[in-house]
Amino acid sequence: MKRTFGWTLAALGIGLLAGAAGNAHHSFTQFDRDVELVQTGTVVRWAFNNPHSWLYINVADDAGAETLWSFEGSAPVSLIGRGITGATFEPGDTVTFMYCPMVDGRPGGHLGWARLGDGTFVNPSDGGCNGNAANIERWQEWLEEGFTSNTEAVAATR
Repeated sequence: MKRTFGWTLAALGIGLLAGAAGNAHHSFTQFDRDVELVQTGTVVRWAFNNPHSWLYINVADDAGAETLWSFEGSAPVSLIGRGITGATFEPGDTVTFMYCPMVDGRPGGHLGWARLGDGTFVNPSDGGCNGNAANIERWQEWLEEGFTSNTEAVAATR
């Protein structure tokens, strides 16, 4: 009886620790989820990997100097269900994308949506930044009006 209780307690403890680790892994605290920004850049690399995909893009500043930015996306199993593959982003492609920036100011963030060269919108997000269809539709209007941040767009409509 003591032995069974001990094993049960140990299994419960391991389950709680595993749950906490999994929860920590899916924390989006490094991203400012209240800010959505839009950039255009050139794809350097699309790392279609588990547990998260990463999109590396060169973004040019006003003077033309390029900086490599990195953006976290969802896992391949989720992306494939949305029609996104390892060939969706090819080096040299020009992509416009919406992202939630890093809170520490580093060049990168979490992907929301991306507009490919043919005008197609895709949602590579895993929840760190909203890339769903309703947000894409809202952003399509804002892009037509020339907005590059949600705070700018919301302030202009008040």
